[in-house]
Amino acid sequence: MSMKQNVLGNSDSRSIEEQGTFMPDDFYMRRVSHFAQLPIDNNDVIMLGDSLINGCEWHELIRNEHIKNRGINGDTIVGVRYRAATTMQGLPRKVFVMIGINDVSHNIAADDIANNIVALVDYLHTLSPATRIYLHSLLPFDSSYYYTSLEGKEQDVVTINRILHDAADSHNYTYIELYKHFVRPQTYLLDAAYTTDGLHLNGQGYNLWAQLLQPYINE
Repeated sequence: MSMKQNVLGNSDSRSIEEQGTFMPDDFYMRRVSHFAQLPIDNNDVIMLGDSLINGCEWHELIRNEHIKNRGINGDTIVGVRYRAATTMQGLPRKVFVMIGINDVSHNIAADDIANNIVALVDYLHTLSPATRIYLHSLLPFDSSYYYTSLEGKEQDVVTINRILHDAADSHNYTYIELYKHFVRPQTYLLDAAYTTDGLHLNGQGYNLWAQLLQPYINE
């Protein structure tokens, strides 16, 4: 698949340039090349997504040697789809997906982002029908720190999460609610206790995420 191919294929007539472009950097390509050499089998649990996945040593935090990190900083829905075949070819037992915040920063409409995420999950199912797919809600963020590309878009996450929640049953994935646990009360902003930059999580944030994830890992 071309890196700039529309995630929705023929179901959306707009070009990927109209929905946001995926421009992989050297770090991305090194990471993809590295992952291609690492085995995945049907006992594995894959953490798949962007920098929010990449930033955690999941197997250590959750104490499960079968958990494998397939996160890449800056990744988008298109990027995850580009490398999905490599991720799914070992027919992993479970895949946990966190993706979409970089698409928000690329000025793609919230409903298009949500629909593209659902289409990505459908594609993962076609590659490995027996794999159980878990889809995280997007986390809140606080653009006032310095993420100007996200400025004023905090409410987009609420729209995306609502669509992802509502589509779970019909698209055969488990929706994991993270947002309400990380948002600052009475706002749309990421609680400062869980971040150092308004977007990425600190150790306390990852500890909370792991606690919320543990029941799904165990089931």
